[in-house]
Amino acid sequence: MMEKRTFLFILNPISGLKKNKKSIEQIIHKEFQAHSTIDYQIQYTQFPGHARQLAREAAAQNVSVVVAVGGDGTMNEVASSLVGTGTVLGIIPRGSGNGYARSLKIPLKAKQAIRVLQYGQVKQVDVGKINEYYFFGVAGVGFDAYIGAQFQAFGLRGPLPYFYIGVREYFRYSYEGFTLKFNGQSLHVNPLLITVANTPQYGMNATIAPQAKVDDGILELCVLNPMSVFKAAMELHHLFDGTIEKVKAYRHFSVKEVEIEREYEKGVFHTDGEPRMGPRVLKISVLPQKIKVLVPGEKLKL
Repeated sequence: MMEKRTFLFILNPISGLKKNKKSIEQIIHKEFQAHSTIDYQIQYTQFPGHARQLAREAAAQNVSVVVAVGGDGTMNEVASSLVGTGTVLGIIPRGSGNGYARSLKIPLKAKQAIRVLQYGQVKQVDVGKINEYYFFGVAGVGFDAYIGAQFQAFGLRGPLPYFYIGVREYFRYSYEGFTLKFNGQSLHVNPLLITVANTPQYGMNATIAPQAKVDDGILELCVLNPMSVFKAAMELHHLFDGTIEKVKAYRHFSVKEVEIEREYEKGVFHTDGEPRMGPRVLKISVLPQKIKVLVPGEKLKL
């Protein structure tokens, strides 16, 4: 007799554009009630950090799979509590960007993502750490972190508000100086942004590190120098077609550790798009294959 697997679905009621979370709950019930080898529960988050708490409790109870139903922020909370445990991370992407799910080839349609949960394969992947925080896709400082903070305060979700804020703030942004220490060298930059990538993209197919692999034990340090608005508009397509390396203002370095020191004082950084206030010095490292994730298997037809 096959041993039962236990699933906990953690739903963020405010992620993404679709506010009716009852529909996804109905899909989960429909797809899982017929599986005699799976026990499952569904819980909604009620406050920031609640997903982290629920996932931590589930891992302590040896739940087989904890599923983040939401965007990259929800995924980060859930996954942060599963690092180094035997509990597997599952994802049903429901956010605005879904960068981590896209990078792992997890379908954006709920029913297809559920098939990955039911019939996919478990893959051990790397985790990034920036001071005391984990990240799973990308982290960084500069314009993208600043925009993330503005977007969070804006209230409306989705790509259009994000694009609006990005264009508006491009004219206002004050470039900071940073010193990067990595691979035995020191580099001073005044960039548009610095991204440390474990996976290729931010989300919405915006690919900042096409060379990044989630299981190679390496992070990609990406530096994008300032450009005029006209030049940025001309080069924007490279971000979305995977050819960012053709942009002259772009550089990248493969690292296992990097230290980012701000020129003056503490400021904003982000982990998987979630803005945080951090100290002047950020220490970043990779933790090889420290989390298990359900991804599409070779035989899984979607």
